[in-house]
Amino acid sequence: MNKELFPSATIPQRLPFLSGVFLISFAVLVFQIVQTRVLSVIAWYYLAFFAISVAMLGMTVGAVWVYLRRDRFPAPRLCSTLSNYSLTCAISMPASLLVQFSLIISFAPSLAMVMSWTLLLAAMAVPYVFAGVAVSLALTRSPFPVSQVYGVDLIGAALGCVAVVGVLNVLDAPSTIILAGLIAAAAACSFATAATPLEREGLRARKAWTRSVRGAIALLAATALNAVSPVGIKPIMVKDQLERSIGGRFEQWNSYSRIVADQPQNGLPSLWSGSVKLPPDLRVPEVFMQIDGSAGTTMPCYDGTKPSINYLRYDLVSLAYRLPGIRKAAVIGVGGGRDVLTAHLFGVREIVGVELNPIFVRLHTENPVYRQCSRLSTLPGLQLHVDDARSWFASTTQKFDLIQMSMIDTWAATGAGAFSLSENGLYTLEGWRAFLRTLTDGGVFTVSRWYSPGDVNETGRMVGLATAALLDAGITDARAHMFAARASTIATLVLSKRRFTAEELQILHDETRRLGFDVLLAPDQPPESALLRSIVAAPNLVELNRVAGRAVLDLTVPTDNRPFFFNQLRFSRIPSYVALKMFGSGIGQGVARGNLYASLTLVLILAISVLAVAGTILLPLRSAARRGPRSLIAIGSAYFALIGMGFMLAEISLLQYFGIYLGHPIYSLGVCLFSLILASGIGSLASGLFSIGARGRFTLWACAVGGYLLVLQYVLTALFAATAAEALPMRIAVSLVVVMPLGFLLGFAFPTGMRLVETIDREPTPWFWGINGATGVLASVLAVMFSMAYGINVTMALAGLCYVGLIPVSWRLLAQVDRKGASLSVPAGSPM
Repeated sequence: MNKELFPSATIPQRLPFLSGVFLISFAVLVFQIVQTRVLSVIAWYYLAFFAISVAMLGMTVGAVWVYLRRDRFPAPRLCSTLSNYSLTCAISMPASLLVQFSLIISFAPSLAMVMSWTLLLAAMAVPYVFAGVAVSLALTRSPFPVSQVYGVDLIGAALGCVAVVGVLNVLDAPSTIILAGLIAAAAACSFATAATPLEREGLRARKAWTRSVRGAIALLAATALNAVSPVGIKPIMVKDQLERSIGGRFEQWNSYSRIVADQPQNGLPSLWSGSVKLPPDLRVPEVFMQIDGSAGTTMPCYDGTKPSINYLRYDLVSLAYRLPGIRKAAVIGVGGGRDVLTAHLFGVREIVGVELNPIFVRLHTENPVYRQCSRLSTLPGLQLHVDDARSWFASTTQKFDLIQMSMIDTWAATGAGAFSLSENGLYTLEGWRAFLRTLTDGGVFTVSRWYSPGDVNETGRMVGLATAALLDAGITDARAHMFAARASTIATLVLSKRRFTAEELQILHDETRRLGFDVLLAPDQPPESALLRSIVAAPNLVELNRVAGRAVLDLTVPTDNRPFFFNQLRFSRIPSYVALKMFGSGIGQGVARGNLYASLTLVLILAISVLAVAGTILLPLRSAARRGPRSLIAIGSAYFALIGMGFMLAEISLLQYFGIYLGHPIYSLGVCLFSLILASGIGSLASGLFSIGARGRFTLWACAVGGYLLVLQYVLTALFAATAAEALPMRIAVSLVVVMPLGFLLGFAFPTGMRLVETIDREPTPWFWGINGATGVLASVLAVMFSMAYGINVTMALAGLCYVGLIPVSWRLLAQVDRKGASLSVPAGSPM
């Protein structure tokens, strides 16, 4: 819009108005990213995409509301209206969280379960709807250049992505949600301050300002109180379990997780897989700790003498410490310190513990209660490192006689168990390559995972990954390097860099027999399963995956391209899995059952999303679709569906790739969203200066985007391998260099399409941005499914094909423009 078209009495004050736009966008992105942390606690890790999907849905619904009720938003009351909607958004953020924490989010085939997920979607979406109204009004109704308002909006959103990582290391997630509300209330104050002279003459602006200030003060007090109060906003149900309330327990959130620790208590020793020889009347003091409500770990209380922790010898996961010559060991995932104390118990002189979560390290080194319990800080020769294990091992020059990874993964999917469909860089071929590189010539890598008697599932995939890692290292007789034993529901694999000697094998067999464990696999004892015998005998990776691919479950080797180690179900076979479960074949038990429920949850979310976008976006906008020529509606819908689908497929695949590379989803979210939002916004603004609205230019642009996405998957593999050992700031810089050019190119698609269709007919344009938002919402779910089923590279390739598919569609649109005989020239700073 043009400022000269507005009377002076209806022009807001520029600085507070733009400050309001910045703050509301900042608040929305903080809220969105913290939602992923909340979902990781009350539900499961792979639902990070759900927060993105709901954000897009809510913002689009807000924009639809502005279009449908445009007569309710007169220009003379713009600032007051923006203030009111921003304040409503602010209040709805903590209110939304309260509703989310009161819901039972589970998977139990029932109508109530469908309603719970629907209510979750609605509760999460409400703040975005109000924010969508505010942002839409600010962009379309203000007298300031849209390029200026849009630029401030992008900067606020981008900085919100970055700031949330730091804030979560200071405040817990619920308090950060309230803080996001406080920031939105500050936006309401700014909008009220920007009130036009005409608004200030009446009481409307004054009332809006008063309400906003009161709301901001209330939210400031609520943020502070919730951060220090033990009875503030907290989840009631966490992953199907009622939250226990124990006086004096420790609780702390950060950008990685929520850690809850009880006070030390005497009880039966907490071992992953205790031996039958463990004295039955033994009682020891321990601290039980939870990671995101489900992943459990314990902190043994060590009094400084080895007899106080001698019971750790009876755990299967300590089997490899019996081997001779272990002088230096590394523990992946310090947690409560049990594995570190095990290494100390067996006399290892140098111990390195690598722990992603700094909370655990602070508990062992700074907290007076837990430091006194574990006494890790008193162990001679112990080094603790706060880092992602894969990145640390890729960068270290140290060599180890033993590396231990017991029931560990980067994002605590142990607790989620089979319900975790998240990507994970610790259980991929590339990850194990980094670990094996740091072993001495006679070193061993010991890994413990779940075991299901009678089924070849997670243990089978672990053996397949071990075989692949050995083949990758040039070792063809893989079975000569592996020894696996089991106890109850845990299996421990001991993987040796060189062939086991007769002495080492004898020790492992004798200790396994003495402690009452069973041997699953050894150089002199092939596995009972014919499938596993074929896997360990595979001569190369191609044959290994061919053999593993014949299994009912997915036992193929996980790589950085398909890093879903914990999911063994194939989406294409879900109907057969359901049928097998119904007939009691056992496929629905244990890990597979959890995988099935998690996969069906994705299908349910997709179904709910379809209904949501149809009911809140497409149906309300159908009248706009009727106002344009059918040929334009058909080809325009195809255009905006392709860019909505393509953008979201690209975004989700980038999040998954960089989640592995950067070591945690929160970094991937912050970096990728920051760079995509900022760069695509710059591209959108640049499209007004450098038009691609001609066949040759558009074709060149589409080929550039499609080619970038199609080639990027190969470039990333080499780039990640070359820079994996770099420090996190350098890896973030690499990520920005990769993503921002792509974001800039992607930013041209939407405004160019809008200019094309508006040149032909302006009436149906709301329908087209509704199509864009609707397909984006659905694509976020489909992208996760595609990546799990076929690989992240396939999802990225599909994104590239969407943009290549725009070429014939754009030619059809340009042909209609030619028939119209109109010009596509648009002034710089166009609202498109």
